Amino acid sequence: MMKSNSSTKTILNNSVGDIEVPHVAWFKSVKFWVGFVLTVVVFSTLVKLGLWQLQRGNDKSHMESMLAQRSKQSPISLSAVHFSNTSQSNSDYLDWIGVPVFAEVTPIPELFYLDNQTFEGQVGYLVYQLIIDGQSRFLLLELGFVKGMEQRQSLPVVEQLTHPLMITGRLYQKMDSPLGNELYPEDFTSSTSTRFRIQNLNIGSLAELTGKPLQAWALQPIDSTTPYAHPWKPLSMNSSKHYGYAFQWFSMALVFAFVVGIAVYRWGRKTHSARH
Repeated sequence: MMKSNSSTKTILNNSVGDIEVPHVAWFKSVKFWVGFVLTVVVFSTLVKLGLWQLQRGNDKSHMESMLAQRSKQSPISLSAVHFSNTSQSNSDYLDWIGVPVFAEVTPIPELFYLDNQTFEGQVGYLVYQLIIDGQSRFLLLELGFVKGMEQRQSLPVVEQLTHPLMITGRLYQKMDSPLGNELYPEDFTSSTSTRFRIQNLNIGSLAELTGKPLQAWALQPIDSTTPYAHPWKPLSMNSSKHYGYAFQWFSMALVFAFVVGIAVYRWGRKTHSARH
């Protein structure tokens, strides 16, 4: 009888030794480590995206303040502005964006219709004309926004400049589109002017198209040179939108952390109940 009890006790001890404690088995499982790594990656990615948008918002806020100050400055002579016709560096962009200038220019009968532009709920074109300044530099002068026609086989007629004139305006550059920067020119040349419809304001491609060394900057009038509207959008997105996106990313990170925390808490209670 005593031998039987001893054998039974030995079997029970061996059986207990073969059973892993639930919480220890969980930490050893592959699913746990995969879930842990994915949790860290997702949470850190959401936070990084929020920080990136926050930094973009701060940069745009600084530029908005700078542009507001420059809008109050007195115009300087365009001849005092020294820029090359190569790609502008970030420092050059910050140096000249929104700077008010004045210059005597000579218009050239070459027009470029930038397609898919919107202004006050209307879809149309932002029209540019080629000009030469007093230093024989070729630039694009913004004639302004014109509403598009129902039929795309023709372009709306605009009042182009024909005689030399003194103009006051501000310098700007169109930012590259994330969808591409190809020109895709369509020729609508008439007997009075050379006209192209383009999809992006790619200065380099326009220089090749015209055969002229275009400067990398466009000039937007701030006087009554042209009768058309001049939408002022030097920034593709303002600071408030970047801050809004940052808030969304941080909120998603907090919600994700909350959901993971609830899941871990429920697993802990379930494991605790199983152990008892």
